[in-house]
Amino acid sequence: MTWTLEQGTLTIDGGTLPENFSEHESIERVVVVEGVASVEDFAFGFCDNLRRVELPESVVEIGMSAFVFCGALEKIKIPAGVTTIGQSAFCGCWSLKEMILPEKLSAIGAGAFSNCSGLRTIKIPDGVTELAEKIFKGCERLEKVELPDGLKKIGAAAFENCESLAEIILPASLVEVGDDVFNFCVNLQKIFCVENCGFEKILREGNHATILPLIEPVTQKNFSWQIDGDTLKIFGAEKLKRLTHDENAPWYGRRESIKKIIIES
Repeated sequence: MTWTLEQGTLTIDGGTLPENFSEHESIERVVVVEGVASVEDFAFGFCDNLRRVELPESVVEIGMSAFVFCGALEKIKIPAGVTTIGQSAFCGCWSLKEMILPEKLSAIGAGAFSNCSGLRTIKIPDGVTELAEKIFKGCERLEKVELPDGLKKIGAAAFENCESLAEIILPASLVEVGDDVFNFCVNLQKIFCVENCGFEKILREGNHATILPLIEPVTQKNFSWQIDGDTLKIFGAEKLKRLTHDENAPWYGRRESIKKIIIES
């Protein structure tokens, strides 16, 4: 590996990153040349003035605490081939407002994005089946979270202190939820999940959210619905695999008046 540091820009060329550049205050920008396969553990941790990172498409792994507490980091594009993001990889990167995760991503470590207080939206790729503990803890401005249909587990305190989160849709595939998952989510109003999921009590810990049934817009020709008072009735649902709630549901505009749902085949 070879590297140069000129006028705040660190340029790295080589197959691996064996050298640790953590706590290097003069680094403002990192450019990694094609061929590097991984960003090693603690590679750029505590680089207080690092604002921009450019990674090549050859990178497939971002190690533990690779960018931990890079508080000035504003922009980084995760390469499409990355499959693993390590524990606390971006913890304390409070200047990050956006993070687009690649579709090939399958593993995200505990606390990977904790205390990213500037982060506003996040979409978890389909290949991720587990959200580790404290993964988004302290993301105070996080407003929108999209979870994949195949997600099976959400770890303890995964969204603790996400004060701006108002609602979240939990997929029907979910089978395990850790303690304090939405603790101190003071503005969380709605949690959509399948009925009788078994972890309603855990979901309500430390917040005042209402647990609502998971419903989904349907396109089947034999499907129909009507609202009678405060009751939503759905007909012709025998071929439906599941229902999910979002703004495309035909009854979405009247959702506030719905207190009861009846599904008939």
